[in-house]
Amino acid sequence: MKMKGLAYILSVALLLGIVSTGTVYAEDGSQVHKKIGNYHHKGEFTHDLELLKQKANEMGISTEGKDAQTLHKELKEAYIKKHAEALGISTEGKDIETLKKEIRHVWTMKIAKEWGISTKGKDDKTIMKEVKEAKLKKEAQEFGISTKGKDFKQIKREIYKAKVLKYAKEMGIPTEGKDINELGKEVHDKMIYNAAEKLGVDTEGKTPKEIFHEIMMNHGEKAREMKLFPFKEEKIYFFRENHHGE
Repeated sequence: MKMKGLAYILSVALLLGIVSTGTVYAEDGSQVHKKIGNYHHKGEFTHDLELLKQKANEMGISTEGKDAQTLHKELKEAYIKKHAEALGISTEGKDIETLKKEIRHVWTMKIAKEWGISTKGKDDKTIMKEVKEAKLKKEAQEFGISTKGKDFKQIKREIYKAKVLKYAKEMGIPTEGKDINELGKEVHDKMIYNAAEKLGVDTEGKTPKEIFHEIMMNHGEKAREMKLFPFKEEKIYFFRENHHGE
């Protein structure tokens, strides 16, 4: 399967709270951007029966007489298997936990290769720790942030602040006197409304979360192609901090 198709599988799975970024992406540690609205961590659409039925029908899963919990479980298994197959992983005779581990390993190797990090004699956890360090240093360098004498939490916080200010300036959002998390929310919401306008999505009476949900479900590929959100590689990063730099 092409990466474009894989990106769609992942975006839907994350949207429904079926899998987490830690599961499918070997957790790259980029908490500043690790989002599809960050609702996948809370599973806020997990119990949306109509949405679950819609995705189940698309996957060829029978919905008759099934509640949200049952559909969610079946969708989770279907998406994980589809993800594994897309990565060339055999699913025969394997349970879901085994597949998740194999998916995580494949992504770990892929990401390490992209970052030129040696994997010889290292476990996945060690490799991803080195990836985190490399990514963090690169981002800090791009924003002119010194990493000397700072821990990862502090560096990530400074990078987050730099990104919020960058996007706020680009979108004409006043920054004076605002808390960085408050400003981050403004940036987050304005990105959604701007994207909705460009895609012709009606926003009346809807929350930013609901609008983003609609965009990702109905216009996800177009939004990616138009670069309406900070997309990167196969992941879909959405700009908003949730853990105050952690």
